[in-house]
Parts: sequence; structure tokens; C-alpha cells
Amino acid sequence: AIGSGIGIGFLGQGAMGAVYKGKDHAIERLVALKTIRAGYGGTPAEAEDLRERLVREAKAAGKLSHPNIVTIYDVGADGDLRYIAMEYLEGYTLEQVVRQKVQLNYRIAAKILMQVCAALDYAHKAGIVHRDIKADNIMINSKNQIKVMDFGLAKLRGVTRITKEQSTLGTLGYM
Repeated sequence: AIGSGIGIGFLGQGAMGAVYKGKDHAIERLVALKTIRAGYGGTPAEAEDLRERLVREAKAAGKLSHPNIVTIYDVGADGDLRYIAMEYLEGYTLEQVVRQKVQLNYRIAAKILMQVCAALDYAHKAGIVHRDIKADNIMINSKNQIKVMDFGLAKLRGVTRITKEQSTLGTLGYM
């Protein structure tokens, strides 16, 4: 159990840790719980970097209220487990759709693209650059409505750099 919620099932594995489906019993809603363990990441410095990224993701996405950006509810810790509680989304990632070779007609593709652009435009106007936009970070529901997810590498205006000299963050295939 995390806070007032309880885990229901495993949703997937990400770069920083695991994501679970949970239920917030305080207000009776489903949530997605993005988690990392305090020791996750190898060295103590790498583990600290992951914890900082989790908090940065919560701060970045948590500042944004847009119909095409996943809603963040809470960030916290339970023992050595760090987590973000966010809106639970039913649907598929754009990566899953592409991998299954689903043929999207141009109207649906344009509708998806316009929503992604609207979400990113809103974030940019708020001083937040996603920096890891890719098909895995775009969720599509049955009505072709999208949600941009995973602000773990986001750059916030006025915040010091998170990359070190001679290092790069992001997904290589999309960079």
C-alpha cells in the first residue's frame, strides 16, 4: 500500500522503475503508480539522480493542467519506495499501435498529431520542455484522445541543468 492507495496490478517497466495500477481508496479512483526503489540505479549518485528525476517529473507535469497531458495527483515515498501517483489511462501507447501496424487514416493521424502539438505547446508556454517525446510516451484511448506522459527528462525554465558534461539524456532512436 502506498499512502491511501493499494496496488492492483503491474502495468509496465520503464527506464526508472515499474508502473502499477492502483486504487486511491480515499476518493475511490484508479491511479497509475510510477515507482523507483531508493537503491535502484546502481551507485548512490545514480540512485539520487533517479530520485531527483522522479520529483522533477512530478513538478513539471504537476504544474500542467491540460486535457492532453497526464494529470499528476501526488509524489511521495513509502519506506525506500519513491512514487508518483497519476491519472490512470485506459488505452494503448502510440508505440503499441505502430508496432501492430494498425493503419490509421489521415484524419485520425492528424487528430492525434494536433493533440500532441497542443499538449507540447501548452507545456512550452508554461516553461516546460518535455525532451523525450516518443510513441511510448503518448497514450491513445478508444476515442482517439491522447495524453502525453513521462516528463522525467523535462527541462523547467529557471531550473539548473540535469545533464552533466559529456552526457546526453533521451531515447537514442528519437534523438
